[in-house]
Amino acid sequence: MSEPRISVVVPTVDRVMLLERTLRGLAAQDGVDFEVIVVHDGDAGVKTLLDAWSPRLPLRALQVPERGAVPKRNVGWRAARAPFIAFTDDDCEPAPGWLRTAAKAFDEADPNVDLLQGRVDAHPDDGDVAGAFKRTIEVHQHYEGYPNANLVYRRSALERVGGYDDAYWGAGEDSDLAHRVIESGGAVRYVDDAVVWHAVRAVSFQDHMRSLPRWANAPLSIKRHPQLRPLIPYRIFWKKSHTTGALALLGLVLAPINLRWLALVAPHFVRRMRKNGARAGAQLAVADIAEVAVTVAGSVRYRTVFI
Repeated sequence: MSEPRISVVVPTVDRVMLLERTLRGLAAQDGVDFEVIVVHDGDAGVKTLLDAWSPRLPLRALQVPERGAVPKRNVGWRAARAPFIAFTDDDCEPAPGWLRTAAKAFDEADPNVDLLQGRVDAHPDDGDVAGAFKRTIEVHQHYEGYPNANLVYRRSALERVGGYDDAYWGAGEDSDLAHRVIESGGAVRYVDDAVVWHAVRAVSFQDHMRSLPRWANAPLSIKRHPQLRPLIPYRIFWKKSHTTGALALLGLVLAPINLRWLALVAPHFVRRMRKNGARAGAQLAVADIAEVAVTVAGSVRYRTVFI
């Protein structure tokens, strides 16, 4: 069996319908030899889906017990056979020509280019998805946050820095890896024609709140890579809404001492409800305060400021 030019690594956790989009997009790739490595944790639906797609793809399925993306990505790239490792996620669909364009970009790039960052668009099939907490990722120019939806590394660069850091159990592992590669001497090239479509997902208020603990990990990237600070509002806030959200949290913390501190809470709710309506605004205000609490806890843990 000849070695592929590119290995595509996809970590997944029981998102069968979204993963099928990913596999559909990979099956449409042409013009370059590649393999697909899907790393999963044994979900029955995922295993059935992978079995169904195996005849149509150069696919290897690897099962690991860990649910997090970091161990799955590390298992995937270390098992890969190609000199270039493309990472995307199970809520993404590569557009036609993605891998062919990436391979050509590496051929034309300077030898010190160790990372290609491609374009990420909202999925064209998801235009009707709505909701206050809907999620997607878009990258339309070089972006130093380096979301993992569309990144292609030289394998030698991953070996040089040891891959993803297991210290990341939540968010931020993708930007951390990219910056460690850059800090070790690697260069980056942005390729606008290498496109991946990212799903737009409707997320309930309850699911959004349950997902927040992973962001306690984010301050670690800010501490390790202070060059990321210009990307965030006022160099310390995750979101602009966290400016008044932080005051609201302070008011809630101090209210047991003196109820007058609750006056700090009202401006944040008013701001959100004026912008987003009564119900969605109230939910977003509560979410902002919870997000601030999570990031403050992470800031204390990693001894840096990211709110």
